[in-house]
Amino acid sequence: MAKFIMFDLDGTLIDGVDDLLVAMNGLLDAHGLDALGRHDLEAMLGDGTWMLTKRAFAARGQTPDDATLDELNIDFNNRYVETDYAYTRLYENAETVLRQLKADGWTIALASNKPEGPCKAILTKLGVADLFTVIAGGNSFEVKKPDGRFLEFVLGKLGFDRSADTAIMVGDHANDVNAARAADIHAIAVAFEVDATRANSLGADAVVTAYENLPSAITSITGLKVA
Repeated sequence: MAKFIMFDLDGTLIDGVDDLLVAMNGLLDAHGLDALGRHDLEAMLGDGTWMLTKRAFAARGQTPDDATLDELNIDFNNRYVETDYAYTRLYENAETVLRQLKADGWTIALASNKPEGPCKAILTKLGVADLFTVIAGGNSFEVKKPDGRFLEFVLGKLGFDRSADTAIMVGDHANDVNAARAADIHAIAVAFEVDATRANSLGADAVVTAYENLPSAITSITGLKVA
């Protein structure tokens, strides 16, 4: 039996809000609009950068059409890359646990709605890209989370055998849990440095509020002990 575990990125492995905020507020300023606060932007995350851009402009009373949003989203992503992810960091003990899982025989993948390019760049900058067998972003496949086909696409690239293998999705958003349910795999919800109310409301198989507790959560839902 093979063991596969997929992670979301923002809010799950990393706190990258400050760099997203720099990029978005730069875009808003270029269009004569007031800046957003960190808390405002956090509430908009989870559905990819196109929806983030749409929500940010809506928060400032703007409703660009889809063609304009396409252009705005390109501009936002360019600005985001230009931040060089200077303020983005892994959550405490995330790297330690990832390396523990890898050593224990888990195949690790990223399944994020963020575009694939920034996902790879961030994981490389943070020194953990080598731990991921597959890094998939919102533009890697024809659909994104919460569509379960996105996770099935990632699992297919990993060589997942549904009849024999175990798979888990770890994330902080309803999209992560709903995609896992649609793909008929286990789901773990996380809440790091934030209130756990949302995580507890998602209906996941387990909720984790500190990375050092992830191995025991995995054991509790799969029966597989993480060494």
